[in-house]
Amino acid sequence: MMTFSELDRWLAREIGSFPAKVSLLMTDLDSGKVCHALNPDCQVVSASTIKVPILLAALEQVRLGNLLLTQKIPVPSSEILDDTQVFELGIPDYSLWELLYWMIVESDNTATNRIIDTLGYDCINTYINGVLGLAQTSCQRKMLDWAAIRAGRNNYTSAADQGRIYQLLYRKEILTPGLVETAMDMLRRQRSMDSFLRYIPDAITVAHKTGGLDYLNHDAGIFFLPTRHFYLGIFTWDGPSPEGDFRQKRLIGRLTRAIYNCYR
Repeated sequence: MMTFSELDRWLAREIGSFPAKVSLLMTDLDSGKVCHALNPDCQVVSASTIKVPILLAALEQVRLGNLLLTQKIPVPSSEILDDTQVFELGIPDYSLWELLYWMIVESDNTATNRIIDTLGYDCINTYINGVLGLAQTSCQRKMLDWAAIRAGRNNYTSAADQGRIYQLLYRKEILTPGLVETAMDMLRRQRSMDSFLRYIPDAITVAHKTGGLDYLNHDAGIFFLPTRHFYLGIFTWDGPSPEGDFRQKRLIGRLTRAIYNCYR
């Protein structure tokens, strides 16, 4: 097993030799100590990691009494995207809770877009900047809106911003304890297992959210180990991997396994 300093050097070599840009941050959530960091403040296209601050913005509206988790939100057939694995049943509306659940657990883009429509960009970004205090994160477009991207609008975040999100959740410094648990429950049940957990055989609890588009893959969240709870964010972009090519996910998996083996 590597020592912490040996791991730090190994991470730098692995990242330095990989044909993509990489940002990494690992923080002990109890002490606040930064364990490993490489370009943590670098702003990157967020892909689906933007869904975590959208989730929290929606739960904030629940806290304020402007929305209810039980209230129904219509999902018209015209709004259902081709990539959905959820909305084929012909049900005309869903509760806010279920839309948030599918947005996080299945990373469903139709659910995400209905949440964005319900909240509005101003509400989401005011919460991101004013309440969460994030410097590199913004929501400027819906999911799979390629026209918005061509027009110069995209969604952004950073390893450091995501670390602040998870630290606020872990310390219960936002929302209410019950709404924090609602968010954490969804993040723990997230079904994407091919990045952080790709090479870890043990049954461990991770509350996290992945994100992927052509040439980029990310994963960020909290590892709940028996003796240590830590945030890990690994973001990769400008890489060799169009969607369906797993080289960047494999890199995230290799780095995570080494970190896990060292800190468990």
